[in-house]
Order: sequence, then structure tokens, then C-alpha cells
Amino acid sequence: MIARISSLLAALLLLSGCASYKLGTVRDPGFKTIFIENFKSLVDEPGLENLVTTTIIQQFQADGTLTVTDEARADVVLRGKITEFTSTPVRYSRSNEITPIESSLTLGVAYTLTRRGETKPYLEGSAAGSAGFFIGSDFQSDKRQGVPIAAAKAGRQIVSQLVEGW
Repeated sequence: MIARISSLLAALLLLSGCASYKLGTVRDPGFKTIFIENFKSLVDEPGLENLVTTTIIQQFQADGTLTVTDEARADVVLRGKITEFTSTPVRYSRSNEITPIESSLTLGVAYTLTRRGETKPYLEGSAAGSAGFFIGSDFQSDKRQGVPIAAAKAGRQIVSQLVEGW
């Protein structure tokens, strides 16, 4: 009888630790649908706007907490600007110390979230992503390898900030 009571007590203690566990987001953001306007670019790098916007949309779709929809049906509208796009050499050739062979790319964005029908921003923030890439004979093409990775990292930060409140 005592063994049975102690087993039941041990099981209750173990299960009580899981009672407060919540699957999903840390908090309810108060909205369910989002429209993501095409990001504007403040940097001198052609073609970034569509790539960054598409990648951020994919990050929201992968998370699944908010449904990406058209502007007419969205609870909130996300607008953003690409504020930084820099490439910094991180490793140089052994045979020629002024020739970089690896670089780091940083992409920064600033965004505002506005509730539909309102003009005052509900939330403002920023995010950044970085990625490394190797440099071959065509620097521009090589740099483009890192852009989707950096944009995805910035997108994950935005999703986290909006959905989880971090």
C-alpha cells in the first residue's frame, strides 16, 4: 500500500512539471494574419528588395503562427527597409595577402508593424542576418550566395520578435 502511494505521488510530481509547458509561441501576439509589403532598399545593391521580401515571407510561412495573406484580409501590415548591406573580408590568400578569399556579408533591416486601418505603428524594430561566402573569380555572383542565408536569418529574427516577443 505504501509502495503504491509513493508511486502515485512520484508520478504526480513528474507530471506537475509538465503542466505549465506550452507548445507553440511564448505569447499570443493579438493578431492572426499578416500582409508583408515589398521591402524598400536604402542601400546600393540591385535586386535586394524582392529577395529579402520573399525570404521573410517564407520565414513567416515556415513558422506557421501567422498566416501571410493579402492586405485587405490582414490584421497587420509589415513594412520594412533594407538599411545595411556590407561585405567584409575575413580571410586572405596565403600567396597574396591583399586578395580576400572569404568574406562575411551583413544584411540589416528596419521594420514597422501597423494594425490594419491605423496609421500609428503598433511596433517598430530591426533585425540583421549575416553569412559567409568564398570568393572566386566573380565577386558579385559569389556574394549572391550569402544573401539568401543572411536574409533568412534576419527574417527569423523578425518572426521571433513579432510572434514570441523577444
